[in-house]
Amino acid sequence: MGMKTPMINSAAEKIAYNHDLLTQILLRLPTKSLIKFKSVSKLWRFIISDPDFCLSHTRHHHRNGFLSPTALLLKGDRFSPPSEFSIVPLKHYSKVPFFHYIPDSHVKILQSCNGLLLCESYRQSYLICNPTTKKFRRIYCPSNSAYNFISKCFVSFAFDPLTSPDYKIICIWESYREPCKFNLDLYSSKTGSWDLCIVSFEVDEDEQEIELNNGVFCNGRIHWCGYGEESLYFDVEKECLETMPMALPSRMDAPETCRYFSESRGVLYVAVTYCMSVCLEFDVFEMARDYSEWNWKKRVNVGDAVNAFPELELGCIEYYPGFSGVCIIGSEKQEEPMVVVWADGKIISFDFRQGAWKMLYDLGPGIKIGSLYLGEDDHLHYELFHAYQYFENLSCL
Repeated sequence: MGMKTPMINSAAEKIAYNHDLLTQILLRLPTKSLIKFKSVSKLWRFIISDPDFCLSHTRHHHRNGFLSPTALLLKGDRFSPPSEFSIVPLKHYSKVPFFHYIPDSHVKILQSCNGLLLCESYRQSYLICNPTTKKFRRIYCPSNSAYNFISKCFVSFAFDPLTSPDYKIICIWESYREPCKFNLDLYSSKTGSWDLCIVSFEVDEDEQEIELNNGVFCNGRIHWCGYGEESLYFDVEKECLETMPMALPSRMDAPETCRYFSESRGVLYVAVTYCMSVCLEFDVFEMARDYSEWNWKKRVNVGDAVNAFPELELGCIEYYPGFSGVCIIGSEKQEEPMVVVWADGKIISFDFRQGAWKMLYDLGPGIKIGSLYLGEDDHLHYELFHAYQYFENLSCL
């Protein structure tokens, strides 16, 4: 045994200092392991920190052309301290210090996009964050005299590391001087600069609202949910604005309460809740791949989850749902997506294929998201909460 030790050490040294072989080995390791292995040696740190390696590592871990989320980040729709959120692990449990490295005391998450987060700071700036690498970049809106007269401003984010290491920020704004006329500015991380007013469009104030504050990136396009016959999407590569249908097949004789807009594996989804005396059901609609129409997929009854989990107390009061934060995400092992719902401090999911509820995660006793803003008599789901998908990755900013 003693005679073999030098041979083993020699083989290990050859691997450790063989740049190409070591790179191929490191590409196959989990993201969090690589973060720790940066401290092994200067060579390892050099390889793992290289932007080309970071991009290759992300692309190496896709499944059928799509990345799988590691966790969900639950947060309310307002500025709040970075600590006021909860993490729902989807693959393995890990405490991710999402914002402890950012000096801003209050932030608001606007969008999650393939591993990077777009956040708005109370300091009148935007942050592109990679929680895995604990890096962020601060972006300011363009220094344009017209911005002194802005009445509305909406910011969205486009990033797909499987096609490009670069990301783009879309800023849509309306001026007091020209109400109902919107302009679109585009920021590119490749150039580090803004292109101003590349698109202008008008929206009749009598038309139904388009939610320009909640962009969803899918298939190289930023989409916005609407409540009328049509809505809009922006083709990032072609830099043009197009329309898409938003009329949903009527499924329930009740007014809508909320539309949860999301995507999974290149398909757009809308989950619709209704204003009812007992509100435990919602419909899920799926957009056709050619963007021709929305198709009804399933009516989900959260009340059925009580049969599987008797300990659930939905706390439903009249005309208020007993759940919040509806999110549709891809299943790592199946092509069909799953619906994730937050109810009674627990994260439950509905499997379309099996038609069954599953407990994803229990936030624990006393964990109430948004508790900083709820009075003791307020209902837990008064405030709308969002579920942002988190992807572990080494993407550079």
